[in-house]
Amino acid sequence: MKLGMLLGVLVGLGGLSGVMAAEPLWKVETWEAGRQLVWANPGTSGEISEASNWKENGKTATAPPDRNTDILLPGAEKYYVVKGSRNNQVRHVVIEKNAELKGKHRNELEIWGNVDVKEDGWIHFISIRGDKDTYFNIEESVFPGDGRVYRHCSKNPPKEKCCNSQISHKFQICKIGTKSVEFLSNVGVSDEVMLQHGKCIISGDFRFSGATNKGAFEVYDGGILEIQSGGRLAPFINDNRKAVYNVNIYRNGVLQAGSPERPLTEDAYLCLGFAVNDKPGRSGLYAALGSMIRVYSENPKKARLVVTSITSVDDFTDGQGREVGRASERADDEKGVMLQLAGDVLLDGVHFDYLAEDGIGLFDEDVAKTWKNVTFGKKCASSSPRNLIAEMKADPNSYYHGRGDQRSEYGLTMKAMASMNQLLGEYEPFQLKTTPENTTIRKVGKGNNQIETPVAVIFDEPIEVEVKTRVPGAKIRYTTDGTEPTAKSPAYTRPIKLAKTTKLTVKAYKKGVGFSPTYTTTYVIQ
Repeated sequence: MKLGMLLGVLVGLGGLSGVMAAEPLWKVETWEAGRQLVWANPGTSGEISEASNWKENGKTATAPPDRNTDILLPGAEKYYVVKGSRNNQVRHVVIEKNAELKGKHRNELEIWGNVDVKEDGWIHFISIRGDKDTYFNIEESVFPGDGRVYRHCSKNPPKEKCCNSQISHKFQICKIGTKSVEFLSNVGVSDEVMLQHGKCIISGDFRFSGATNKGAFEVYDGGILEIQSGGRLAPFINDNRKAVYNVNIYRNGVLQAGSPERPLTEDAYLCLGFAVNDKPGRSGLYAALGSMIRVYSENPKKARLVVTSITSVDDFTDGQGREVGRASERADDEKGVMLQLAGDVLLDGVHFDYLAEDGIGLFDEDVAKTWKNVTFGKKCASSSPRNLIAEMKADPNSYYHGRGDQRSEYGLTMKAMASMNQLLGEYEPFQLKTTPENTTIRKVGKGNNQIETPVAVIFDEPIEVEVKTRVPGAKIRYTTDGTEPTAKSPAYTRPIKLAKTTKLTVKAYKKGVGFSPTYTTTYVIQ
């Protein structure tokens, strides 16, 4: 691919104008011109940080890539690897046949732009960062099976036995505000996913826990997990006996199917694992106090969020290619999908299947009375919804699943959040903040493994929330329904009165300064 074509792929896709609001976010994103580097010797491996390995405008580059640099790994007859580490950042990436971009261990090499992996190209052990809406696509990507497996970061099977859909081991996504990355194709990770901030949109098939059989999908403070029309999120295994939730939505995190701006036009799928649920923590989905679950659909009776088990998917395999799908299996008593939901759960257009007895645990059982267009499949443990909905048994205000290595796991997230907050402080003058404080600290774990994690403050009566910014005279607009603030949203002129649990979304603007990143925070009021 020539450099001009590269520019067409990377800049043209992100700079379209006159696109309808319902278009994917990355299609209406705009990009400033950046450096363009091409790997100098296709077929020869090397380090990404060596400037001499790159060509810039036909000459040897004088500096290696940074987060404002687009890179092209051209196709070659001989397989080669461009290696990076946690100190390396790039913007847009195009990878062609027999080329691989690879971090050293887990998820260290940071990508700040769009990713196009062409047929027979490879990308492994990376993370997603940035302040733009981006996409991630792998052509002809395959999941384990037919002799192909997911590699563990400590093992390196031959290339012909690996899957090109595996993008990382522990995978981190940390965007500023509500900026997003949309996954368009089959992708997966061999351990857990940490959505630390920003929006992750799944339009293809996204799977996790492909090698360790214990990784979860974690949605942290300010994270938005969105499953789009036809998209599917699933773990690779159906056995969660290691007391790890399949999907965790922590305080101020969001799980949504579709979005207000881009509602579902067909079913979206959340496929969960299960074992015999003999402990409250062994759930398919956990949503803490201060989280939010929503379905946005053009027709809630036809375009739904389908919550079921991975066993409902024919030919579904684990990370080693072993078939785990058993479409004929039916849930029974404690065997089946279980959900523990304490957040703000308003459903309109959901189909549940493979639920165990008391499979939906609610912090407030009365919330189910507000649900609309909710149906239950024939493979649930009971045909009566009354036997499928019960009181929540898990801790409604937990922030991290209990595991022996939680200090190191949580540390990865805190490090990424600190890095992004530092970047935010360097270039974003608004620094939006709300009071009163809606987060407190809880100590979790024992001995050397003890950590301090934030959990939601529970207010017993209505409150008034004040919004602050460091830019004098800035105009602030806000919403309380989870949507992005626009020029038509209410203007902030005095403290906002809240009488029920509310997700507050705020954006500021001042002429000569520009727009702030979108700020979100949730107040839990009982």
